[in-house]
Amino acid sequence: MLNKSVEYIDGNFYYEGRLGAFVGDNETDFCVWSPTADAVLLKLYKDNKDLTPFKTVPMDKYDKGVWRHTAHQSLENLYYTYEYSFDGTKTEGVDPYARAVGANGAKGYIINLDKTNPEGWDKSDYVVLNSLTDAVLYEAHVRDFSSDQSSGVPEKNRGKYSAFTLKDTKSPSGKPTCLAHLKKLGITHVHLLPVFDYTRLDEEHPEKSYNWGYDPDNYNAPEGSYSSEPCNPASRIKELKELVMSLHESGIGVVMDVVYNHTYKCEASNLGKSFPGYYYRYLNGVPSNGSGCGNELASERAMVRRYIVDSCLYWAKEYKIDGFRFDLMACLDIDTMNEISTKLKAINPSAIIYGEGWTGGASALPYERSACKNNSVSTPNIAYFNDNYRDAIKGATFADAELGYISGNFHLRQTIIKGLLGAQRWAPNPSQQINYCEAHDNLTLWDKLIVSASGCHERDRKKMSMLAAALVILAQGVPFIHAGQEFLRSKPLGDSRYDHNSYSSPDSVNSLKWVSLDKNSDVVEYYKGLIAFRKSHPLLRISERDEVMRSSEVIPSPDGTVFLKLFGYGEELLLLVNPIPRAKVFVLPDGEWQLYISDTKASSEPMATYCEGVFVPPISVMVLKKL
Repeated sequence: MLNKSVEYIDGNFYYEGRLGAFVGDNETDFCVWSPTADAVLLKLYKDNKDLTPFKTVPMDKYDKGVWRHTAHQSLENLYYTYEYSFDGTKTEGVDPYARAVGANGAKGYIINLDKTNPEGWDKSDYVVLNSLTDAVLYEAHVRDFSSDQSSGVPEKNRGKYSAFTLKDTKSPSGKPTCLAHLKKLGITHVHLLPVFDYTRLDEEHPEKSYNWGYDPDNYNAPEGSYSSEPCNPASRIKELKELVMSLHESGIGVVMDVVYNHTYKCEASNLGKSFPGYYYRYLNGVPSNGSGCGNELASERAMVRRYIVDSCLYWAKEYKIDGFRFDLMACLDIDTMNEISTKLKAINPSAIIYGEGWTGGASALPYERSACKNNSVSTPNIAYFNDNYRDAIKGATFADAELGYISGNFHLRQTIIKGLLGAQRWAPNPSQQINYCEAHDNLTLWDKLIVSASGCHERDRKKMSMLAAALVILAQGVPFIHAGQEFLRSKPLGDSRYDHNSYSSPDSVNSLKWVSLDKNSDVVEYYKGLIAFRKSHPLLRISERDEVMRSSEVIPSPDGTVFLKLFGYGEELLLLVNPIPRAKVFVLPDGEWQLYISDTKASSEPMATYCEGVFVPPISVMVLKKL
């Protein structure tokens, strides 16, 4: 615990200068913040696996609790750690600001980052959006994306950053996979599960285990298990930049999943070693557990906030990351999130910022200061996952057998209307709502339907999945798709069981099975058509609630169906939703109406013309545009 109050530390030791290790031709500068340390030693190593440093240098203490050492020579390509002394106790850790690390994050690495830039890096830039509602997000785990043989990716690239740079991979039957598939699908951003350095996976032998990456170790260095050379600190940096550059060349932005709510270890983390008791929240002498992982970072403290903001800005500047998804964002405070938003948008006005608007347990952060979805009015440029809409669409996430609107619970009609109109009570505007029905957590949509709608024919479950896609992609707000959702991704465990939490399950469970493109090509084409239709109609991408209310009308419709009229931007659209397992007739407003989306096809070209009325097939949506 701290000997001085947090207020005293923040008021007297807040430091604005640079932190970390910086190397030039004739100088290497080391700066670390550790106000209560009695001494700090810089330890230099020639190899990541060395147990004994070849040189140890006492660091000098400066104002504001900063320890510094300047070597008047280049120490590039050496490894380093810091040893801290507190009341006779010594601990050794990696520089919290380390930008490069050795295998498994054991030591920091002194690097000239300019030398890691791939050819053409200066021409790579952020993807431009007019509004956040123009985005279509696609969540993927680097390893899942290409680890299966059916990806068509050469073995040396499977599960690696480099798989995202291959532009013409194909499934066994010749269908586009990986990057080629993403371009065909039409998404605007890939949301990558954590690619910072995390623990609980041996980077030198990644095939022996699996991890989603929510176990932070070194926040400012890339994960090595996705690199072709995990023991080469520069390779992982260059290969991640090549991934970003490749996606940018394809017109696709990159969102980075970040986990600033907790570290894998508490006081034994690199942050905790540098200043015991400061970086974490405590309740009655015990680490607060809002993360559900045994600790939570105290983002409201001045230097913790600075660390989180610095880290986001670093990834945005050095790697040209287009946006950030915050894990358990309600563990972070409103002021920190707003500062991140303001500073990111100063760099990139199109920066995307969103997160989970809840905690994983009881937090010591006062509720009114929490960046939770119910406080979203206080974070106007930050979006939140719309779990209300998710559960209405498919049924409660944590009750496998519970039915959703698409599978038989038609009493959820009003919640579906709110979702389609981006009118959730907790969100001032649609631009703050991330609409989804599947993510890496919990059962996939297809597995949920297998369990909850087990009495239905597979044909009808496929219709349910396509209806779910339409409800997400055609809703006001920001659509979010989980990788493989578009070809009915499943995570079977055998014996009619499905994986709820595959964070450490093997590749056989987690990898994308690209052979599913064959059986479910009609679903893929439907997703593609829905995305294209959304992109071509501003009426589906309205940012502000008041405009949605002015531009929409809910028309009475039979049973549990939904009938919406949207008007503006020189056009009128009708959304007819029928979750009932039999056809329903809808009486159309006066005029001629052209069909663009049906139960089996979504197109940017009209498929038929209707007057007076139309039969909407079972478990489907129809979208018509007035002539």
